[in-house]
Amino acid sequence: MALKKVLLGLLAALVLGALAHAEPVSPTSHVAVAPDVAVNAKGEIALMWVDRAPEQQKKADGPHDNHLSSTDLYVAMSRDGGATFTAPVKVNQADGVVWGQQVSRPRIVSSNKGNWHIAYAANEVHPALNKVALTTHYTRSTDGGANFEPPKRLSTLTDKDLSHMIHGGFISAAAFATLAAAPDGSVHVVWIDTRNMGSERDTGAMYAATSRDDGKTFAPDRELMATGVCPCCQLVAVSDAASNILLGSRQVSGDNIRQSTVMRIAASSGMADTAVVTGGAPWQIAGCPLKPTVMAVKDGNIYTAAYNGGEAKPGVYFSMSADAGASYTKAALAHPEAAVSDAPSIATNGRYVLLAWHGKTTGARRVFYRMYNLKGEPAGSIAELAAGPENAQNPIVAARPDGKFQIAWQQADRIHTTTLPGAPGQVVRN
Repeated sequence: MALKKVLLGLLAALVLGALAHAEPVSPTSHVAVAPDVAVNAKGEIALMWVDRAPEQQKKADGPHDNHLSSTDLYVAMSRDGGATFTAPVKVNQADGVVWGQQVSRPRIVSSNKGNWHIAYAANEVHPALNKVALTTHYTRSTDGGANFEPPKRLSTLTDKDLSHMIHGGFISAAAFATLAAAPDGSVHVVWIDTRNMGSERDTGAMYAATSRDDGKTFAPDRELMATGVCPCCQLVAVSDAASNILLGSRQVSGDNIRQSTVMRIAASSGMADTAVVTGGAPWQIAGCPLKPTVMAVKDGNIYTAAYNGGEAKPGVYFSMSADAGASYTKAALAHPEAAVSDAPSIATNGRYVLLAWHGKTTGARRVFYRMYNLKGEPAGSIAELAAGPENAQNPIVAARPDGKFQIAWQQADRIHTTTLPGAPGQVVRN
């Protein structure tokens, strides 16, 4: 497979040869992390990442517990299946306000109208308290990713000052958000919120804001869960064909048992069902593990993966539900041979499910992937992504309308992307 390595960064022009490796053209001093990738119905690819310029890097080199933002958000578009990408477009309007990293990466999706939707966390100074809050913002592009609208803050800015117990000194936090666009034209942004917390040992609440007109306007935010959410494990959302939203989260119960769960938000009422554990062993940990629960959905089947430290061998575990989320199979270790496996991402093209993760067998951290059939059975063998010698990590995958998969990942301090086959044993020839 000819791997087209995409090195992206601030003010970079990105040009890829059809079969050749692309050489970096962006400033090598930039740091790009937390990739996300999405593909629309026309096969256009949006590649997004968090970028820190050299002057922002100096700003971030302060105390280790300084969580204030110092990054920007960029998107590059491909309209030829990933052969070439446009020059990156900056998403945020104010410099350096994006609060993004691998454990709370900004999200991008496409709706059926072809618009691109983005949710991210950002710094904001409270107008009365004159302290920094962490808030959830939304923007969209209606011109194919060439421009993005002024951002909307979706999370309510309360007057509570919780800076004495929130890491980084924020007076409040609405972060670790996720985003989904449904077939009925609705757009859903869901995040973890601290407004109900009374002490730093409390769990998080879950809040949501919904648009019924493809992101033009949003209703005021509403509470989905008042408590019980692991406060720093990023949420993940997908829509099913009926426009119900499936939400992956890590719920806290008992004596710090933090289980991967999936809940359903009904399209008709907007109300959330009870979260269902996805089949893994109980994981007791006195603190947030910073691990998401990822999902893909096809008809009544829900496919999930998450890192579980409560298993006899910690790592990425795969499970599925064949009854629309009422129950899940026993979770199975995705990569038994790996010493370490983590950071899963999952997608389905309607015929197969692709699971990707980063892991270590020998040497540097690498990106691995394998396919499953729609019954949840392994199909084909585990494959290692053909990448360079540096650490490769934090993969994200999306299904393409041609049946292939698009994968993006971080390598050293750059973001890369390439195409993966749509079935076991196939070879991609672009």
